[in-house]
Amino acid sequence: MTTLALAGNPNCGKTTIFNALTGSRHHVGNWPGVTVERRSGTFESPAGPVEVVDLPGTYSLSARSEDERIASQFVADPSVDLIVNVLDASNLERNLYLTTQLLELKKPMVFALNMMDDVERQGATIDLEVLGALLGGPVVATVGNRGDGVDALKAAIHRVVAGADPSLDPCQWPPRVTYGEDFEGEVRKLAQELRRDEKLTEELPARWLALRLLEGAPDGLEQVRTSHARQAIDLQLQASRTFLEGHLGADCGTLIAERRYGFSRGLVKEVMTRQGGQGRTATDRIDAVLTNRILGIPIFLALMVVMYTLTFVVGRIPQDGIASGFAWLHDAAAARLPAGELTSLLVDGVIPGVGSVMVFLPVIMILMGCVSFLEDTGYMARAAFVMDRLMHLMGLHGRSFIPLIMGMGCNAPAIQATRTIEARSDRFITILVSPLISCSARLPVYILLAGAFFTPFKGAMAVVAMHVLGFGLAIVVGKVLRLTLFRNENTPFVMELPPYRLPVLRTTLLHMWEKGSVFIRKAGTVIFAGATLVWFLSNYPGITNRAWAAELHAQEEAVRAQHLPEAEEKEKLEDLAFAHHGRIMNSSLAARFGHALQPVFRPILDPDRTRTESWKDGVALTAGFVAKEIVVGTMAVVHQARAEAPEGLEGSPLQQTLRERSGLTPLTALAFMIFTLIYTPCLGTVGMILKETRSWRWTGLSVGYGLALAWVLSWGTVVIGRFLGFA
Repeated sequence: MTTLALAGNPNCGKTTIFNALTGSRHHVGNWPGVTVERRSGTFESPAGPVEVVDLPGTYSLSARSEDERIASQFVADPSVDLIVNVLDASNLERNLYLTTQLLELKKPMVFALNMMDDVERQGATIDLEVLGALLGGPVVATVGNRGDGVDALKAAIHRVVAGADPSLDPCQWPPRVTYGEDFEGEVRKLAQELRRDEKLTEELPARWLALRLLEGAPDGLEQVRTSHARQAIDLQLQASRTFLEGHLGADCGTLIAERRYGFSRGLVKEVMTRQGGQGRTATDRIDAVLTNRILGIPIFLALMVVMYTLTFVVGRIPQDGIASGFAWLHDAAAARLPAGELTSLLVDGVIPGVGSVMVFLPVIMILMGCVSFLEDTGYMARAAFVMDRLMHLMGLHGRSFIPLIMGMGCNAPAIQATRTIEARSDRFITILVSPLISCSARLPVYILLAGAFFTPFKGAMAVVAMHVLGFGLAIVVGKVLRLTLFRNENTPFVMELPPYRLPVLRTTLLHMWEKGSVFIRKAGTVIFAGATLVWFLSNYPGITNRAWAAELHAQEEAVRAQHLPEAEEKEKLEDLAFAHHGRIMNSSLAARFGHALQPVFRPILDPDRTRTESWKDGVALTAGFVAKEIVVGTMAVVHQARAEAPEGLEGSPLQQTLRERSGLTPLTALAFMIFTLIYTPCLGTVGMILKETRSWRWTGLSVGYGLALAWVLSWGTVVIGRFLGFA
């Protein structure tokens, strides 16, 4: 199988090309850093199968960040037969810097000149034949999000794989970047010393290694560290640097970068023709408003409010249908299955637990569709730019906002995305504050409580407030960490703002489906298991179950003997069942555990000590350590939610149950939401923190400070709310 590496700058449409080549379904983000690890897929070529490896987007192969290290190591690996370099045609000069580094590898290359529609809108033309001749490989014009040029790209790849492209004759390689006579002389001397170790130059060009050493690439220095010729190489490297920096008046890294940019600039002038002057573009005019120093943040917050209000209003329509479906399933199972423990598990545990979470599936999908739309238009990069100034003032690295935005989907991949951050201190700060960002797993908890205790508009505002609070806390905690544990200065960062583009409906729908399918898989696995466990803990040891069951049966027969109207009889029977399950639960393992936690949660969830079943909140929050969605399923089981909401009342059956029976108030419900936002991240996120920091100490710090901060802020919310008269 031919191995093809897909390389390019962030935001050049590389992953879109990957999807078009392989048919894989990966989300295409519109900001740097969306691809943080290797992804692969295959397609069939007349010359045989081709494996396409989608590398992290990177501006350089200097290997100073985790993404650069991954890309640099892979493209240099001998297993890579071909490189497809994806170039943003509308930003060709900037994209060619990476190309100059790839050319030094002397590997066959195909160039996908993507986003050609943007070039045409700018009134410019690019001579593809001349560009191909100068770069030494076929150049194919593509528009990835429409699939234009993909067949031509596959054909070019086939020609290269089959060795049928004359431009790839090794004797006809294009002129590489030249660094001047003095510099080239030192490169030759260093390459000669590198050839003393045959293992170093067996698979990689000596010139490539020499340049990486001179520019100070960490992976190049690491390779030499184990060489038997290390002493001679180090002496020549030091001598070359001393000579060049003294003779040319700049450090070697700067000299190399200047030459590469000079090559890129000259190449663009050679192949690109612009018609007329380049006036103020539509992107510039829109950015003048959206990234305005004064209006930027209010516009961002307003868009978030609109997005969540739309999610609440539109999502409620299919929610009712899903709730009715699970209510029918509950009644059918209760009526047709024989009485027993398994039936109780299904009727009182699994169906309410899974159903109470699945009812929020439309809301999650609509929200993810809105987020995908904003990402693909290019607005999310503007949001990062707008917030970047505030984050710098608070001591958090500007690049950190990209993983934090990703955290709105899930904290685990957001922590993984910190690999794009070069400085260790900035990376660790971002990892430690990422769990404070409100992820989609917490959203069902917010929607449940906001829908139960607030009007739709106030509920939307409460959900937005959770997201704003999460970002605000991330900034404050980041500043505290900067002033205490990480005192060294953070490095500067330039935020790239891609041009605005009209999102592709297929991409948005695919993203909605991806998030929805993840939610469904969790409902069928983690949430199912959680609901089963909670049912077991809520029903055992069950010493008095048999006597209480006989008493319940007698009471039910007495109600049926009254021949009440069907609706009234059903409600009375449900009340009896609720009271029965309440008695069982109060003697269960879950109750014992919940009562043990009561002193911790009482100040924030039961300040007046009037709730007889406040222990259930502790059980639900503890279950949320596995996955935050389980909080909703647990509440459905321990509060014994109605199978169906009474007519004329708004909200899901669980929301009705919480409003009528839980004893929570709008103030304590808000404290519950705040605690859910901040406390211990889910098990998957904790595992990712451990993986990325490789330290139990930092992982423990993340868990510990989250618990403490969650309790203090929730308690403060209740105290201040009661003082202001909102009890």
